[in-house]
Amino acid sequence: MFKNKFLNLFLLSALVINLCFPIQVIAETFIPQDPGSVYDDLTGDYGLLGIASQFHVFAKEKTTINAHTEGNVATGVLSATNNFGTSITTGDLNNEINYAQVIENISSSVETSASDTRVNEFIVGSGNVVTSENDKVVVNGTRLDHLTQDEFYQDQPGQQYIDFEKEFERLIEASDKLMTSDSSKTYTTADFPDMNNRVIDCTSIEGDEPLIINVDASVLAKNTPLRINNPDGKVIVINVVDVPEDFTVHSQIQYNDRSNHQTEDFSDANISWNFGTKTGQLTIDAPFQGTIIAPCSDITVNQSQYGTIIGKNVTLNATTNRWDPNEIFLATDTDDKTGESSTEPSTSESSTEP
Repeated sequence: MFKNKFLNLFLLSALVINLCFPIQVIAETFIPQDPGSVYDDLTGDYGLLGIASQFHVFAKEKTTINAHTEGNVATGVLSATNNFGTSITTGDLNNEINYAQVIENISSSVETSASDTRVNEFIVGSGNVVTSENDKVVVNGTRLDHLTQDEFYQDQPGQQYIDFEKEFERLIEASDKLMTSDSSKTYTTADFPDMNNRVIDCTSIEGDEPLIINVDASVLAKNTPLRINNPDGKVIVINVVDVPEDFTVHSQIQYNDRSNHQTEDFSDANISWNFGTKTGQLTIDAPFQGTIIAPCSDITVNQSQYGTIIGKNVTLNATTNRWDPNEIFLATDTDDKTGESSTEPSTSESSTEP
């Protein structure tokens, strides 16, 4: 009897101690690799857009992902309730890089697992809490199921893989330079008397590449399709001029006979849209083909989009697809090598670290 009472008292005491002082679950020790600088990984001359052209989304401040995103991301702050990453692996894209200085939210299913034809590099800023669980990386409490520890990197304190301040200074300069370049043709709504048959035929436009075309913003505000015919595959930059502070694109953009599809073949990505540096809010409310250059804008995408998206803040409410633009070189850049200036590594501190 005494032994039973003693045993019951011991078990009761152990239960009370466990409730008051719960056993701590200790995460596995994991020290991510030092990523170094993006300019060690991306060593090419990518023209006016620089390294931004090698990402599907390139956002200075924040990227919010609310729908499936078929491409990679570089951003100051990431809030991703849906997955992202280029899922097509046909062998054309051998390396995919993602970078977020601060992660607010992230889906456990981000990225496509590495294959024989592609390597992943996933990099986060130094202020994020990174551990591991069953050989999988855990970031701020979320386990990333498609990435191995060998594919994960973290900035060292005081360092950043991409200096967004410097890159966006260059992107603003590039956007302004394109906007002030001599255009081969200017279009207004008056050039499209048949609103149901609006076509820009690049074969009839003379000029050196990149072919610079100006299109008044009022053209894109219409709610009928705008077709761009470019069968010769010229590198085209369309400057959207006279854009108001708050602008919505209602025109569906159709490019050649290209069907909307997921791909890692970017050889035909020859069209970019430059919205300049004066617009604060840019909304895409119709299916859109081509890279969006709007380095000072908060961009909201509500319909499918194909191409790189460059903005101050980017919100994706519809499926978007990576389609990296072919390099844009202006004749005036031949001597000053503007595109090559972005190959210098940066070691400055990030303003977005928590």
